[in-house]
Amino acid sequence: MKNIEFLKELISRAKHQNECYFDLVSVIASLFNPNDFEQLEQLVNGPIYDGDVISKSARANLFELGLAIRVCHKGLQGYTGATYLSYSIVKRRKELKSGKS
Repeated sequence: MKNIEFLKELISRAKHQNECYFDLVSVIASLFNPNDFEQLEQLVNGPIYDGDVISKSARANLFELGLAIRVCHKGLQGYTGATYLSYSIVKRRKELKSGKS
């Protein structure tokens, strides 16, 4: 993933700031790798069983960025979910692609 250290810093700041949260989300969404974004979008609509993820390498990137988490679902382990920040990133990226500012 390109710019991973820069994205990590932006994500860390977004997780700890209320004041400029949506500004940071916009920057993160605009820089996000399309392949990783597809995986992020799947997780936001999940949780997803580990064997059903689109890409294990993209999921690993999302874990590294702190945007994916291990979760239990209906009493079972083995699922991956998305953080609240992940939801904001997916929503903003869709807005940017549709031309909404």
